[in-house]
Formats: sequence, structure tokens, C-alpha cells
Amino acid sequence: MIKIYTAPMAGVTDYTYRGILRGFSPDLVYTEMVSVNAMEHASAKTLRTVLRIHPGDAVQIFGHDPALIARCAKEIRAMGVRDIDLNCGCPMKKIVNAGNGAALLEKPELIRAILLEMRDALGADCNLSIKIRSAYKGEKKYLAAGKIAEEAKCSHITIHGRTREQMYTGLASWEPVRELKQEISIPVIGNGDLYTAEGVFQKAEESGADGVMLARGILGYPWLIRDIREYYAHGRVTTPVTDADRIGMALFHTRQAQKDNGDRTFVFELRKHLCWYLKGIKNSAFVKNRINQTEDYEEITGILEILKQETKADAGT
Repeated sequence: MIKIYTAPMAGVTDYTYRGILRGFSPDLVYTEMVSVNAMEHASAKTLRTVLRIHPGDAVQIFGHDPALIARCAKEIRAMGVRDIDLNCGCPMKKIVNAGNGAALLEKPELIRAILLEMRDALGADCNLSIKIRSAYKGEKKYLAAGKIAEEAKCSHITIHGRTREQMYTGLASWEPVRELKQEISIPVIGNGDLYTAEGVFQKAEESGADGVMLARGILGYPWLIRDIREYYAHGRVTTPVTDADRIGMALFHTRQAQKDNGDRTFVFELRKHLCWYLKGIKNSAFVKNRINQTEDYEEITGILEILKQETKADAGT
């Protein structure tokens, strides 16, 4: 059975959603990616919000200053985090123009300096890893990055099969995953276009990946983790997800968000999650429009309860 990791996604893998993902027992759950520059200047209160950790959560950080990254990584380790990842793959313009994320692929020696300094600061009992893209400015750097990760005794390397220039468009290639797996001894985790259990199985088998990192495939569909395990065990998904299941999860997510954020009147990030759960469900367009016009947890719960009953009635259950 391959490893299943959930990706660090800004504005998505918040504290509440990570709790939901944990209910499906992935091998690693990542927080939203964390800026070391922001950490350096944040107050203790802000840090508690940004790094609100479930036991066992992994943290991905980004930056380009080896000393600062090592210092922040050590601070994160002191919070009880045992898995820390260096982002060398984010393609966003703001991140890259600051010399972070995928821009690090242009400077393999800088990646080496960062990882070795992190390793010295964290010690052998912390799992260090990196996430990369397949290319930057047309140059394939993944083999060099893989060798460096191996040298730094990383626990794994994750590769997204798109170039920085592709951003999130086009199709991800899993050939770099296969090549990297053949060249290095540490585990290789594949990422990119993982939307179904069958698709995950095919990509992992063809590339030889040791695991997968799920991203857009779990937006509104945390069940993908369970689907993958069932597919590996039985050759098919044995527990189909119904519309009632989706609405039920939207209800649970709403109640949990209210519980997790009692000191905030409304968590605006909740809306996107609810819209993802409801996508494609009959009458959901009307419901999503109503949800997007309210800031009241109880009103949202009431709206979803009505939709759930209507959906059950239509299904004859």
C-alpha cells in the first residue's frame, strides 16, 4: 500500500479541515504553508493561530535564508512537530519573485545549504523533506534536487509533475516521478492530477511512486483517501459517497468550524469548503447562493438541514 499525504494548501488545509482529513487516516496531514519571514515577525498570538497544530500534523515552510529557515524550523520542532517540509515548488508569482518556492530550483546549492542547516538544527529525530516542481525556466532540476535531498537524509521528496511555468494548467507528467524513483534511494511522493482512486492507482503503479500527495482532489472530497485504500484492497471503491453524505459532511464541517473558532463570529474560509461539498447536488446553486449571503452558523446549519431532507426524499430514503 502506498503512502497517502494531504498537501499544504493556503486557505484550505486550516485547522478544522485538517481535523476532518485526519478522520480518514492519511499517513501525513500538512498545515497550510508557513512563511519563515512571517514567523520571524509574528506575535506569539499570531503564531498560535498560524501554527495551530493537531498532534501529528506536518508543517511546510517557505523562505530562502538558510539561517532563518533553520531557526524557524527549530521553533516548529519545539511545538512537537516531527515532520517539516521545505517548499521548493510553489509557482505563485509573489512567492517566486521573492526568491522562494520554485525559484529555489534555480539554485541547487542554496537548497543544499538550507537542508543541511535545517538538518543540523533539527537533529536526526525530525523527519525533513522537500517538495519540488519538475522544472523551472525550462530547466529540469528534479534529479539534482533529489540527490541533494538524499544527501541531507530527507525522509522523502515530493514532486509535482508540472513546471513552474505551467502553474496549475495542462496535465501533470508523472515521468519525472518515475525517473527520480530510479535515481535516488529515499521515498518519492508523486503529486498532480490525483482526482480518483483508479487514477491514483494507475499513476502510482506506472511511476513506481512510494506515495501520493493529494491536493485539488480532496477539495470537498476527503473521501478520496478512503477510496484509494479500498481500491488497493479490493480493486474498486466499495463505499460510494452519496449526496446525503456530502451534505452531512458540510453540516459537520460547519458545526466543527463554529466549535473550533468560538472566539470568531464567522470563519469566512468555511464558505468555499461548503460550496465544494455541494457541487453537483440538485438545488445546490440556490443553497450556495444563500450560504454566501449569511455570516450566521445557525442559519447555514438550517439551510443545509433542509437540503439534506429534500435530497433524502428525492432518493426515496
